[in-house]
Amino acid sequence: MECYAHSHPNPAKWQRLVDHLHATAELSAGFAADVRPGDESFRKAALWAGLLHDVGKYTAEFQAYLAKKLDGGVETQHAVFGAAIAKRLSLMGPAFVSAGHHAGLHDSGAFQSFIADPKYRLDARMTGVCEHFEADVGRVPSDLTDPGFVRGRVLGCEYYVRMLFSCLVDADYLDTESACSGRIRSPVALSRGLKDDLIERLLAEKNSKPHDGDVNRIRNGIFDRCLTAARNKPGFFALTVPTGGGKTLSGMAFALAHARAHDLNRVIVVIPYLSIIEQNAATYRRVLDPDERGLVVEHHSGTGSCPDENSDRSAAELELELATENWDAPIIVTTSVQFIESLFANRPAACRKLHNVARAVVVLDEVQALPTHLLTPLLSVCRELKEHYGTSFVFSTATQPAFRRSSGLPDGFTEAETIEIAGNRTEVDDLSHALNRVRYERLGTLDWSAVAAKAVVESRVLCVVNTRGHAFTLWELIRDALPADQRQSIFHLSSALCAEHRSDILGRVDCPQNDSIRYRLLAGMPCRLVSTQVVEAGVDIDFPLVLRAMAPLDSIVQAAGRCNREGKLPAKGRVGVFTPAQGGSPPGVYKTATGQTAAFLAGFDIEHKPLLAEHFAEYFSALFNCVDTDYARGRECGIQEDREQLRFREVARKAKVIADDTVAVVVPYKQGEELIREIRERDPASGRRRFDRDDMRRLQRYVVNLRRKDYMFLENNGAVTALLPNLDVHVLDKACYHPALGVIVDKLPTEDLCGV
Repeated sequence: MECYAHSHPNPAKWQRLVDHLHATAELSAGFAADVRPGDESFRKAALWAGLLHDVGKYTAEFQAYLAKKLDGGVETQHAVFGAAIAKRLSLMGPAFVSAGHHAGLHDSGAFQSFIADPKYRLDARMTGVCEHFEADVGRVPSDLTDPGFVRGRVLGCEYYVRMLFSCLVDADYLDTESACSGRIRSPVALSRGLKDDLIERLLAEKNSKPHDGDVNRIRNGIFDRCLTAARNKPGFFALTVPTGGGKTLSGMAFALAHARAHDLNRVIVVIPYLSIIEQNAATYRRVLDPDERGLVVEHHSGTGSCPDENSDRSAAELELELATENWDAPIIVTTSVQFIESLFANRPAACRKLHNVARAVVVLDEVQALPTHLLTPLLSVCRELKEHYGTSFVFSTATQPAFRRSSGLPDGFTEAETIEIAGNRTEVDDLSHALNRVRYERLGTLDWSAVAAKAVVESRVLCVVNTRGHAFTLWELIRDALPADQRQSIFHLSSALCAEHRSDILGRVDCPQNDSIRYRLLAGMPCRLVSTQVVEAGVDIDFPLVLRAMAPLDSIVQAAGRCNREGKLPAKGRVGVFTPAQGGSPPGVYKTATGQTAAFLAGFDIEHKPLLAEHFAEYFSALFNCVDTDYARGRECGIQEDREQLRFREVARKAKVIADDTVAVVVPYKQGEELIREIRERDPASGRRRFDRDDMRRLQRYVVNLRRKDYMFLENNGAVTALLPNLDVHVLDKACYHPALGVIVDKLPTEDLCGV
């Protein structure tokens, strides 16, 4: 009997099972060879995982299911067969990955139960399956073993399973995609010639900028240091450069030159904030891919994934979208959420990209913003990737945590383990002195009225506070204190605004819209901005005065990076730090870090002494020793313990960058309102769905995440409705989205502000 892997509307295009097994195996083995060049045992494990993963499709029941003669169910479960064969041969890796190639990696206990479950009748059915398999493929070699580099290392075994799983599921997806669509992907490889070309483009960009002045001289020096340091062998690197030092392009120069020097496969730039990822990705595309060859792939919640086959997008656009699924492109720009959760995921769609992190250069930008509650497992995995999978890491920031090894951070680094690209300690301190363009002032304890009074007397001032509620209160006080003809100068930024709204308020970097923040700053017009932390990292704005509520030390310094950013003031910019009289701070690590900062500043002469790299290292070391760096939630164990016990699903559940206590709502802001109306009123063409992933991708720019209790309050008051019946996408009522403040939950402004 001829057996098939996949059906097709055209009977002539059904894919033979033997063809699918061999194609998946070859792809999987090829990925493994890229992951660990020269490791034949790892390559063979990936090869046989590919050959075994669908062996259960040799059952008569599965073939009847493909022919639509039998409904799916227990009788058509096929992953258990390959897993059972591998388990009997003591092949841990192929067993786990075969079992999970559809449902995801199981916890070890669930895996054992899965293999032993009598409902699959393996004893009665296995003989026929093996006979078919051996006739088509052959016997599994008796000398096949899991690779030697994982023996005796529990966490090494855990990550070997993950990497093998990634090789298998990506190969399975790609071959299935090819068989069903008739299209074979042709990704652009980061060849030696392409690396040379991209580095030349970066050099041309650097040389096109002005060279006169101290700041430009310093930026060029940092760029040159990055090219020189790239010759170091793969490992851990720090790029500690104050705000305005040109880290974006210099860090990319290091990454590409390092990839060229050591034959690495791609560059992955990880950015913590959506507010800057699109800005940086646009810069990389402009400089490195002006011809739009798909060299730079941007992947975050707003880019979508899994495009529909009946999409009307061009072939090039489809190829670019497909590349987001497995990061098969020369340069990937992604978020901390995507990157970190992929490292610990158990679902195939999230894990398939993991093998492309091996032998890559990973630039962790604004590294101080990495989630503290995940630092221990994250650094543990980084070390595994560095030591056994050829990955180099660059920790880039103006406020370097250093991640020193301590009781609070057992997987931290020794001093000799990380190479500082910017030079030795003296040279890094010299950079801090040279690029210091602000002076700090202690303002003591102030109530919001006093802060508002300071903002009103200044024509251009940025006020950064810790919560949405504080921003709302301060914005309203400043607005009320301004004469009516100056109220257009007051702005608000927070996560209560959707991304598109925040972008409009800020204005474009190159040619800002009239009356946006950037337009007013460039024109020297009055501009008063009240913001939460969303403005602190990577947002290119420049105020002569910043008022910052007491916060974590790195947040204060990042806020200061928005003051006299270009060094154009005749004197240093001013950064006033105050303690809100009303108190209030986000809970958890943020609150602890704020207290730690207050204690640090009490003994530090910030008005006259610069903050140097050593101060940040000491501050973060103290912080990591007084917070949990490995998942703190009730009485549950940490992620590292779950990893040791091969509890893959538990790890995936716990390794969330953002707690699952928020609900996303689509807000009716400008085009968002039009999209909502169009989706609700559309009459889809035959064969098209009423709502698809492309719609979700377009709506992402108009999404705000609400705390669950706020969402429930709005829902109970009829202010949130479903976008479509039976669709888990929620839309906010227009009356609850303010033109200046965004989502309003339980109180409205004291007067109608629609004209403001």
